Amino acid sequence: MARDEMRDAAADGRAPAAASTPGPLPARDTAALAAEMLAEVRDEIDRADQKASLLIGSLGIAFSIVLSGMIGGDWTPVTLSPLGATVWVLGVVAAAASVVAAAAAVWPRLSRGPGPGAITYWGQVRGLGSPAEVERALSERGVHPPERTFQQLLVLSAVVQRKYRAIRLSMALAGVGVGLIIVGFLLTR
Repeated sequence: MARDEMRDAAADGRAPAAASTPGPLPARDTAALAAEMLAEVRDEIDRADQKASLLIGSLGIAFSIVLSGMIGGDWTPVTLSPLGATVWVLGVVAAAASVVAAAAAVWPRLSRGPGPGAITYWGQVRGLGSPAEVERALSERGVHPPERTFQQLLVLSAVVQRKYRAIRLSMALAGVGVGLIIVGFLLTR
């Protein structure tokens, strides 16, 4: 299966079709596979953030064009029929919601981690006062490879899923918004 098809399947929340059922891997190979998959999921997070940022920028340009026409006095939704104005407003609301959904894809989320015990990511050391405290905490409670790799793969895979769901929602809302705005324009007096 091509890498793009695998990415699309993962974004949809479904497992990509496997060419064959692999046998069990030795622990060393499992850790290497998890490390490779972790690198892939980090790359996917970057791609999702780029897509969401592009979407936000594109929608911002479209909003700027409409607002400049309204502010410049060339056009106002009052020129539409009551039904047209209502449909237009619904389109604007859907378009604005698409920006919110795209922003949700890039909004940084900070978590507390699995609890006060194990240290699994950088955010759990932010309250420590010195490098010596960080060293001591990591030596006592840090999760080390390959367990840390497995844990990060699990968490970051969920992050990618959330990002792609938000991007898809944003794109759908933008499409609905544009469609409604066009229909609203067509419903003139």
